[in-house]
Amino acid sequence: MADYPRRNPFPARGTSSAEETSLPGFLSDWSRQTPTAILPGVRGAVRVARAYLEGFPRDGALSCVYGAHGTGKTHAARHMMAFVHSENPEAIQVYLRFQEDDFVAAYRRLVSQLPQTLLADLSLSYLGTIEDDLAARAAVPAAGEPMELLGADQVETGEVLEEQAKEIAAVAGDAPRFQRALSYLIRPGYSEAAYDWLCGRPISAEAAAAIGVGGRIDDPVTCRYGLQLLTTLVTRGGRPFVVVLDQCEKFLLEDGEPVPANAGLLQGLVEVIPRARGLLLLVTSESGWDAMPQDLRQRLGAGACHLLPLTPDEARQVLAAYIGAASKGSSDGIRPFTEKGLLELLRHSSGNIRLLLQFAWSSFEDAAPRSSPIDAGVVARAAARHSRSPSLARLAMLVENELHAGGLSAERVEENGRIMSFRLPDRGEPRVVIKLSEAVFFDDEALNATELVGSTARSTFTALLVTGYVSPLVLDVLRGALHAVLVADGSAGFARELHGLVERIASMPARNARWGEFDLTARARLEELYADRLGEAATLRHELAKLAERLEDDQRRPRPGWPARRADLVERVSQARAERAAADWEEFRRSRTDVVNQRETLLGWLAVAVGATAVLTVIALATASLHTIPLSAALVAGALGAAVGAVLAQRRLAAVRVGHPKAVLRSERDLDRLARETVPDARSVDPLRRYAYALKEDPDEAYPQLAEALLRESLPLVRQAMGHRLAASTRLAADCVPEVLRGRREGVPEILLLLTRRQRRAESGPPRALRDLPPELRVLLALANPDALELADGALTQQPADLALEALGVRGPQHLLALAFRGGVPQTAPIEIPPTALRATAHLLSPLERDGLGTYDWLPVITKIDDLYLFFEELLYYQEEIRSSSHKS
Repeated sequence: MADYPRRNPFPARGTSSAEETSLPGFLSDWSRQTPTAILPGVRGAVRVARAYLEGFPRDGALSCVYGAHGTGKTHAARHMMAFVHSENPEAIQVYLRFQEDDFVAAYRRLVSQLPQTLLADLSLSYLGTIEDDLAARAAVPAAGEPMELLGADQVETGEVLEEQAKEIAAVAGDAPRFQRALSYLIRPGYSEAAYDWLCGRPISAEAAAAIGVGGRIDDPVTCRYGLQLLTTLVTRGGRPFVVVLDQCEKFLLEDGEPVPANAGLLQGLVEVIPRARGLLLLVTSESGWDAMPQDLRQRLGAGACHLLPLTPDEARQVLAAYIGAASKGSSDGIRPFTEKGLLELLRHSSGNIRLLLQFAWSSFEDAAPRSSPIDAGVVARAAARHSRSPSLARLAMLVENELHAGGLSAERVEENGRIMSFRLPDRGEPRVVIKLSEAVFFDDEALNATELVGSTARSTFTALLVTGYVSPLVLDVLRGALHAVLVADGSAGFARELHGLVERIASMPARNARWGEFDLTARARLEELYADRLGEAATLRHELAKLAERLEDDQRRPRPGWPARRADLVERVSQARAERAAADWEEFRRSRTDVVNQRETLLGWLAVAVGATAVLTVIALATASLHTIPLSAALVAGALGAAVGAVLAQRRLAAVRVGHPKAVLRSERDLDRLARETVPDARSVDPLRRYAYALKEDPDEAYPQLAEALLRESLPLVRQAMGHRLAASTRLAADCVPEVLRGRREGVPEILLLLTRRQRRAESGPPRALRDLPPELRVLLALANPDALELADGALTQQPADLALEALGVRGPQHLLALAFRGGVPQTAPIEIPPTALRATAHLLSPLERDGLGTYDWLPVITKIDDLYLFFEELLYYQEEIRSSSHKS
C-alpha cells in the first residue's frame, strides 16, 4: 500500500500516567510531547477549567471525572491541568494519586509538592491582600506603592492578624496553630521548621515549642484543615488553585467496602475548596463513584463527567488522527485498517480507548512487515496475544519466584508502591541489578529509556525485563547498553529465557571488574530517536485539533428556541422510558422462560426414569422365570436405581412449581390476567407466582411480609407490582420511613411508592420522621401532597433538592421559584441562581440520568416530576441565552 505509515503510529499503552508534581515546566513538556484526543471527557474537564478561570476570583468550581479503567480519566485530568497552565501560568496546581485509604500520607505527599519559598511568598501575599481589604473597607485610599506590613499608617498589624485569624477559622479548625505556622513561615530562622510542620513532617521539640504548633500533623481531620487552608492561602493571594485527586476509589473503598470516615473527609473538601475559590477535580472509577454518598453525588451535579466507551465514529476519528500524523498527511482515512478491522477493535476493547489504542498498536505490528490491510482477523489475533503479557506486578512475582528457586536472595526496590527492580548485594554494592519496566515503545518512551542506560556501575551486571513489548529500534539500543534485555510476552520462550538468566546470575563470581563493553552512544541514539518523534507529535496535535473542531460542531450551531429544545427533551424522555419498560418486560419474560424450560427438562427426566423402571422390572421378572438369577439381580438393581432417579426428579419438580406453564405472555395485560388465576407464592422460582403474590396479598395484614418480599425481589416488574400493592396500605407515610430508608440503602427504589401517596394532615405539624427525610425524598412527598406541603418541610441542606422544594412552594407560595413554576419562567430576567445549582437540580430530577427521580417511571407523580425537570431545564436555557447575548454584545 503506497500510503502505508512508515512506522507504528499508535502508543502501546494508549494513555499516560501523571506525576505528583506542581512544577509548571512538567505540564508544558507533557503537553508538547503528548497528543490528546479531544473526546467528550477531555472537553468536559477543559470546559470546567475554562469557566473557573473566567470566573476567578469570584467563584470556585467542582468537577468529577469517572468511568471504567482505561477510559482516559487521568489523561483528561492531566490535559485539563496543561490547559490551565497555558491559559494562566500563575495558577498553582497540585495532583495527588491515592494509593490507599490513608489521608494523612496523601496530605503529606500533596503539600510537599509546593516549595518552601512558594509557600512563604503566598503567606506574604495573603497578608498583603488582607491589608488592602481592610484599607478599602475603611474607605482609605490605597497608596501608590505597596504598604509595608509593619509600620503602616492606615492599618495596624494587629488588625491584619486578627482578620487573618477569622478567615483561617472559617476554613480550618485548630486555627491558632495554622496561623502561627504561617507567621513563622516568613521568618528566616524558623521558616524551614514551619514548612516541615505544614507538610506533616516531624520537627524538633525545640522548634515546635518556639513556633507554638505542638506535635506533628498526624490525623485526617487536621490534614483536611491544612488542605482547606492551603486553598485559601493561594486564592486570597490572587492566584487560581487547582487540586486534582486521582484514584479516589482507593480512598473511598477498602477491600471493596465503603470507608464512611473517608467519605466524610472528601465531602468536607468538596464543600470548602470551591467555597474558598479553588477548583477541585475528583477522578475515580465507577466503583468509587458508586461508593460516594448520594448527597455528595448530587453536590457534584452536572459537574460530574461520565467517561463512556467510544462510539464507532469517535473510534474512527481517533484512528484517523494518529494515522494521519504518522503519514505526515491530513487524510481522514483509517487505512491500513478496514471498517471490519475497526469494528473488531471496538469489540475486543469494548470501546475502552486505552485497549483500543493498544490493540491498534499490536495489530499494526503484525501487519506492517507485509504492508497488508488490518482486517478483523489481524485484530483478533493481536488482541488474543496481547492479553497474555504479564502486568508489572505479575512480572515482579515471576522474577522473585525464579530467584528463590535458584537459591538467590534479592533485595526489592519499590517506587510508588510497585516493585521496580531487584538487587543482589555484595560487600555493600550490588553485583546484579534486575530492572523491571512497562512496555518501552517508540514514541514518548524513547527518552525515558535513557534512564535505564548508564545508571549503574560498570562492575554491576544489569538486566532489564519489560512487559509486553519494546520497539525494535529502542530494543537494539538497549541491548547494546545493558547486559541482558528480556521481553515478557507471556510465552514459554520468555519463561525459558528468564530461567536461563537466573542460572547465569547464580553461576557468576562474587564480583567482576567488567561484564562487557557498553555501547557508549546509546543515550545519544535514544535522544535522537526521541527528537525525531517530536516532529510527528506536532503533526498529530494538529490533526487532533481538527478532530476537536469536528467533535464540537454541534456546539457552534445556532441554538434552537426553547419550544424546540423542550420538544427534543420530551422525545428523548419518551424514548428512554420505552427502552426501560421494554428491558423490564424482557427480563421478566426471560426469567419465566428459563423456569418453564427447567420444568420441561425435569418432566423429561421423570418420564425417562419411570419408563426405565417399568421396563427393567418387567425384564427382571421374565428373566427370573427362566432361572437366570445373576442377570435378574442386575436388572432389579437397575430398576431400583431408575426408581430412585424418578423420586429425586419428582421432588425437584415439586420445588419448581410453575403456574400456567403452557401459557404465552405477549403483554402485561396477559400477565395480569394469568396472575389472577395463579396460586401466589412470594418465594417461588416462578416469577408469575411471585407477581400473583404482589397482586393478591393484603397490604395491611401482611405489610411486613410484603415489604420483605419487595426488598429481596430481583425482577423490576415484580418489585413494581409489590410496591403498588404496598402503596394501598392504610399506614401513614411516617410509619413506613424505616422500610423506605432500608430500601434506599439496598438499591430498591420501588419502596418509594410508600411516600408518593396522599397523606392526612397532621394537626400537630409534620411528623419528625418526615422532617428528617433526605430532601430528595421530601420532594416526592410534596409532589404527592400539594395541599399539605408542610409534610415536606424540613431543615435547609444546601443540596439540589432544596431548589425543587422551593419551586413546589414548600418554602412559601411567594418564593420567586414558586411564582415562576406556577406562572412561567421570565425570559428576559430569569431568577439569579448559579447555573451549577440549577444543573444539579435538573440532574436530580432527570429522566435521562442514572438515579434521577425521573427514571422511576412507575411513580404516580412521574408527570409532575417531568414538569419540574423541564422547569429547571428552561431556567438553564434562558440563563445561557442571556449570558450568550451579553458575550456577543
